Amino acid sequence: MNNIIVLSKDFAANESAVVDLRSGGFTNSLKALTFHNKTGQSAKFLWQGDTIYNKEKAGYFKEINNDLGVKVSQYEGFITVTNGGGEQYLEGQLKL
Repeated sequence: MNNIIVLSKDFAANESAVVDLRSGGFTNSLKALTFHNKTGQSAKFLWQGDTIYNKEKAGYFKEINNDLGVKVSQYEGFITVTNGGGEQYLEGQLKL
């Protein structure tokens, strides 16, 4: 399983960032998305592909645990990461 850092950023409270997975060719092999901050807290989201229409490109990231208050949404190869209510540095890794 490969891990690729897709985000490394200092976030303000409630700030969002968009990550383009499509241009990197990562949309066909998504497994999980994890985030860590500098204090050791983390969040994990598992990819839930749509088995009826298109498992690789349609689906969502299901929240497994979330100590960070991070929200993740996906649309056609782009993910939007929204930070919770406090300032923090976040590093996001995509597991393929």
